[in-house]
Amino acid sequence: MREAIWFRSDLRMLDNPALFHACKSDDAPVAVFFACYETWDNHNWAPIKVDFLWRNLKSLQQDLSDNGIELEVRLVPKFSQVPGALRQFCREHEVKRVHINAEYALDEKRRDAAVEAVLSNDDIELMTYHGNLLVAPGQVRTQQGDYYKKFTPFNRRWRQVISELGQNAPLKITPYTMVKAKGLPELPFKSKDSSDWSAGEQEALGKLGQFVGHSVSKYKSARDIPAESGTSKLSAYLALGVVGPQTAARALHQFSPEFPFGLPSGADTWLTELAWREFYQHLMYFVPRLSKGESFQAETDSIQWLDDSDAFQRWCEGRTGYPIVDAGMRQLTSTGWMHNRLRMITANFLVKDLLVDWRKGEAFFMQHLIDGSFPANNGGWQWSASVGTDAVPYFRVFNPVKQSEKFDPEGEYIRKWVHELKEVPTKYIHWPHSWLQQQSSNNYCEPVVEHKFARERFLTTFKQVKNG
Repeated sequence: MREAIWFRSDLRMLDNPALFHACKSDDAPVAVFFACYETWDNHNWAPIKVDFLWRNLKSLQQDLSDNGIELEVRLVPKFSQVPGALRQFCREHEVKRVHINAEYALDEKRRDAAVEAVLSNDDIELMTYHGNLLVAPGQVRTQQGDYYKKFTPFNRRWRQVISELGQNAPLKITPYTMVKAKGLPELPFKSKDSSDWSAGEQEALGKLGQFVGHSVSKYKSARDIPAESGTSKLSAYLALGVVGPQTAARALHQFSPEFPFGLPSGADTWLTELAWREFYQHLMYFVPRLSKGESFQAETDSIQWLDDSDAFQRWCEGRTGYPIVDAGMRQLTSTGWMHNRLRMITANFLVKDLLVDWRKGEAFFMQHLIDGSFPANNGGWQWSASVGTDAVPYFRVFNPVKQSEKFDPEGEYIRKWVHELKEVPTKYIHWPHSWLQQQSSNNYCEPVVEHKFARERFLTTFKQVKNG
């Protein structure tokens, strides 16, 4: 009986349970990837993310062929066409069992249910694993048997489950006889060069080793300073599954024999970031409306947002007149990545200072981020907008100037991305307008809104909804 693996957001060989189980027979399995470029477009995938995916797919195809497994990449524009395309693939290769790693957003779940129904008509089994998470949805439950709606108790229980499950040996396959890689088809999707990010599983594993070996000890303090390279920069690899969460977690085992407990602060903080990633995927699984552009707190969908296209455009282009906000947005549109502290600052500013619907910002981030992950991005935006589960309280409105002073005290990050402010003295860099007015030339924009006024406007608007 021929086995197959259908790759999706799991573009790796190590710690890939779907691949591992597909390789249990004596004969090499066949592998397939469907490039659903029209659905990606509908899901707001960034051109730079698609380019990065394509480069990682090429690397995976070579790695697989070196191990005797042929990966076919087929252009199938929409998710709705995948069930028929996979059935055709199985018929061509006489496949009787297909192995996949689960995905949890609504469109993906519906696609997989349709696939299972179509394959069952041909007596083909669909075997599903949870290779994209450390702990599968349903394994982390409250005492009442419900899913967690708050992160802190989720994180606590999630760690207990990891401890109970114990440390697994790395999932590695035994190579088959080497075959020739087929190459990739031409992708009809606009792309943006991602070559600043090295592609391939070995590159990702190298970055993981470098981070855990040299930087994770400073992670707790360094991760909030955007001028420093204090984050792991692994999010783009995790989003495509080029490195798996099992591999990332195993790298932290060295710091504590009681893993996931007893970790030093830097490693513990990074594990908490992995927990946030899983929390948002669990929520996607249990709360389908999150996949439909709806808030977790249903009553907040009645907020009267401002339809201010000019303010939104200025935010998109990094022309708000708030230096730290503009620096973040320019980093995003230029590089396809933004420092996490800046994601919070810019999101908070759009929603709470400009009173623009968070869904517009959510879509804009996805359209530009190389590490765009729908569950994490949606969760982050709902958190910032105070409409999600466990969200920041609505009355907590970031003051962008104070955030700037705290996290970019010397203005290094601002000067790197907002070139109009390169000559501004540090004393004025966070709010340069009075200093700039004294200069003969000034090409930096005026503030789009006054923060104090905007804060009161947001609180008044939100209270009306909260008080019903």
